[in-house]
Amino acid sequence: MFEKLNTLIFGLRWPLAPLSIFVFMSLVALTAYFRKHLSLSGAIAAVLLGFAVAWCLRTEGFLLFMFFYVSSNIAGRIRKVRTAPSREIEQKSGARDHLQVLANGLMAALAAVYWYYSASVTALVMFGAAVAEALSDTLAGEIGRLSYTKPVSIVTRRPVENGVSGGVTALGTFAGFCASACVAILWSAFFRTDNSTIQAIFICLGGFAGCIADSLLGGFVQAVYTDKEGRYTEKAFDAEGNANALVRGLPWMDNDMVNFISNTFAVVLSTALYLVIR
Repeated sequence: MFEKLNTLIFGLRWPLAPLSIFVFMSLVALTAYFRKHLSLSGAIAAVLLGFAVAWCLRTEGFLLFMFFYVSSNIAGRIRKVRTAPSREIEQKSGARDHLQVLANGLMAALAAVYWYYSASVTALVMFGAAVAEALSDTLAGEIGRLSYTKPVSIVTRRPVENGVSGGVTALGTFAGFCASACVAILWSAFFRTDNSTIQAIFICLGGFAGCIADSLLGGFVQAVYTDKEGRYTEKAFDAEGNANALVRGLPWMDNDMVNFISNTFAVVLSTALYLVIR
């Protein structure tokens, strides 16, 4: 499907091929930076990860990677338009920094590099699972905030505020599964492998399981604090630099760490299913 396009881009003489990819990724990242989707450090991380994916997995990998980026940004914009402004509970808001980018994209980039040097189908499954989990978790959170019902804690099943770690809604959970399924379907269309349908099912299941794992980690071990007014927050310090009180979780287990662990779990689970059942 992409043979002619790959030949046109990657068939250029050295160093035109890598340079053209780097310039294109830089333009994409700069656009995101000026639109305040990414911070400067986030833009730099996005260029490096995007270049690794595009160079190692060619057009197919780049398009799947961009599907995650475009879909998550559209969902975020819809959520901001459809919901009223609320108090910020999350540790970070606004432009994504390099840690947020790495938490969602590092495993995908490592899988792409693994494919480049091994040409192993296992690497493609790993890549698909990483992207599926990242989009599943992102859309579960963004679309879940459009729900008319209040989120409940995945641990206690009691209602919680929007944005509190471990809070889930039926709408968000459904959106998370659909996101993982969409990535798996696109993966099977982009990467023509033997038994690609079965592999896509493993990717879908692993991606969605990673999304659920994210909520479980958020409910059990992610650090949650209370500010001086007794309100829940993920921020260790308030705007004035005063320390908030830790009420549950581990101090070092912030949202970025939860996202990275969940993404890694999705990759490991999908890969294990593929290696055991293939």
